[in-house]
Amino acid sequence: MDQRRLIIISGIVQGVGFRPFIYQLATKYALSGWVNNDSGGVQIDVQGTPDNIESFSQHIISNPPVLARIDAFNSSDLSPVERDGFYIHHSHREQDISVFITPDQSVCHECLEELRHPQSRYYQYPFTNCTNCGPRYTIIEQLPYDRCNTSMTQFEMCPECRQSYQNPLDRRYHAQPVSCAQCGPSVSLLDPSMREISSGQDAISITAQLLSQGKIVAIKGIGGFHLVCDALCKDAVIHLRELKHRHLKPFAVMAENILAAEEYVTGSPPEWAALSSSVAPIVLMKRKNNARLVSEVAPVGPYIGMMLPYTPLHVLLFDALKSMNATHLLVMTSANRSGLPLAIHRDEIENQFGQSLDGILDHNRPIVHPCDDSLVHFAGEHVRVIRMARGYAPLSLKTDYAGQTLLGMGAQQKATIALATQGQWFLSPHIGDTDNLDIQTRYQQVTHDFLSVYQCQPSAYIHDKHPGYFSSQLVSETKKPHQAIQHHYAHILAVMAEHGLEDKVIGFAFDGTGWGDDETVWGGEVILADTQGFQRCGHLRPFRLIGGEKAIREPARLLFAMLLECYSPDEIKMLKHPAFAHWSDVYFQNLYQLWASGSHSPYCTSVGRLFDVWACLLLLIENVDFEGESGLRIEDAASRASVSDMTLKLAFPWTESQVLDWEPALVTCIEQRIWVQQSGDVRACLGLIQGLVAAIIQMAENFHMYPAVLSGGVFQNRLIMDSLWQQWPSEIQPFYSGELIPVNDGGIAAGQVWYGMHQI
Repeated sequence: MDQRRLIIISGIVQGVGFRPFIYQLATKYALSGWVNNDSGGVQIDVQGTPDNIESFSQHIISNPPVLARIDAFNSSDLSPVERDGFYIHHSHREQDISVFITPDQSVCHECLEELRHPQSRYYQYPFTNCTNCGPRYTIIEQLPYDRCNTSMTQFEMCPECRQSYQNPLDRRYHAQPVSCAQCGPSVSLLDPSMREISSGQDAISITAQLLSQGKIVAIKGIGGFHLVCDALCKDAVIHLRELKHRHLKPFAVMAENILAAEEYVTGSPPEWAALSSSVAPIVLMKRKNNARLVSEVAPVGPYIGMMLPYTPLHVLLFDALKSMNATHLLVMTSANRSGLPLAIHRDEIENQFGQSLDGILDHNRPIVHPCDDSLVHFAGEHVRVIRMARGYAPLSLKTDYAGQTLLGMGAQQKATIALATQGQWFLSPHIGDTDNLDIQTRYQQVTHDFLSVYQCQPSAYIHDKHPGYFSSQLVSETKKPHQAIQHHYAHILAVMAEHGLEDKVIGFAFDGTGWGDDETVWGGEVILADTQGFQRCGHLRPFRLIGGEKAIREPARLLFAMLLECYSPDEIKMLKHPAFAHWSDVYFQNLYQLWASGSHSPYCTSVGRLFDVWACLLLLIENVDFEGESGLRIEDAASRASVSDMTLKLAFPWTESQVLDWEPALVTCIEQRIWVQQSGDVRACLGLIQGLVAAIIQMAENFHMYPAVLSGGVFQNRLIMDSLWQQWPSEIQPFYSGELIPVNDGGIAAGQVWYGMHQI
């Protein structure tokens, strides 16, 4: 006797070919019924023999579509009815959302084959895609994920595309961006005055010619524009730095393929796997000494941010370059001046760069949600996300949470937002540093769009305790409940959220700066934490930020402040350290007075600022050009150390009051006049890293009954993470750090909602 069953599935089940997968599976097992999407996920009504229904169900669970993720699979029996065949029904829109938006995916191998096959109707079409690849998040306007709810709604499908779209056996069945050259988006090349000079494949070919001539072109991609130039042309790279107002921070590059990438970088198997994955992130990989690569691409550090073509447009561009024997390596950096949001419209390109570019390769598929390139590296035996964006975001996770809707507001730098609703929570892509009006506007737009797509409004807000953060000020204007939590506690909670931890952990939160509960600047904290609260158990020895924010940009002030904790002003003068060589006696005395009085010179416990001090002490840096520069320079120097360089042991002992004391290490360096030996003495760089690693392990052993959690931007240092992984007594005490969720401030919003979800 036939059985009838209703199956409801939630998770990542839309935009991933789930319905045609179900259709084909039902046909295979001779089942009748239907399948449809709604805002809650996928509903399946099947009827057939009990054995076939059971085999059908097990196949769904064990072998779902490649991009799918099943979070809940519920079924119930229904009374059998008379019917024939299996059908795919139209989507339904419900009030409760329990489906996740799929991140954008790189072009798949099948679409690539068609792109290059002269007999294919998708031959050289820069927007070809199928159910397994292409844009998702960046084009969706609301759920469910159907074409009418995306920016593709303006493109009426031609008969051939509609046939593919409606055929359950076709790879493009209900691939919402499906189109071809006859009916879909198109590219156009504009001159610096925004006049169209070419379109279609011809526009791509002329763009390739411009790049081969050392020109700079803005190219619109999936989530925004890139500024692009030949990575082997020094003049072009230097000019690009001038346009971006970006002096030293490394650029990302895109190689034609793995073979081309191997000419410039080396990597481990996990790094190469990440590079060629469907996420297609930028992967930080160790550079080779290849003289062809312009040094100005990455003036600082041992790494190159490498990525591969992830859209058909990129592939066609490299094909055009190859046809003229031109470069196979391009600088591919976000199209925005430093501090401004990623451009997604041609008028934003015009406003930011005027007529200083040599061309704009635009297309007419609107970008609904801006989304930058994701950035990852391999550290501590895991690929870890540094910037979570295209391919990873929005990150969606299942949870047992059944309370009210919560919004985590994130931090000031590397802002993201997080949303928790019943049964699930989400983390947005990277937005940027909310220090200016443009990024603040983008932040508010992303927040509005997120809430709109998921059809909800927050009942409560969780934000950082820093009263000066833009997000904190926004929350203060609302009448809804809001809760402030400490910045470094949120760092630890972010890692706990990713790994599903709720009970007590011993957390190490090492970063640049954050508002402390004692109204000093924290950044080197050891806390005993769970989802209900935390206790500060230790911290770096405090030192002053002479002049406040100025000290962060001018690390000589930080070095001076540390030295004043150990030496008199006259003794410091006698050191004749080059960092103070240009200081007049009056300037020296004024800074000393600021330090002595504490005026505009708050105490800080920041490990990030400790790295600034070391970089200044070792003459690696004068002024900080970009966040994390000191750590990158120290990591670069330490990575070049040999066995003979491991003789300088720098001690960072814990005092009886659990203060991590930097004075013994600093005095050792001063007594050896370490800066005289060589600029960036590798022994002192390695000694700093080894000393901190030893101190972390020693402190963790005092709390061996709890798992250890490491978070904060300092733990982006690859040498620190590798050393901890190698030395950690994992059989006694497990340790966790961010893998998908960044340990930098990009993860703060996740920590905020994890806290909120456990207070209701």
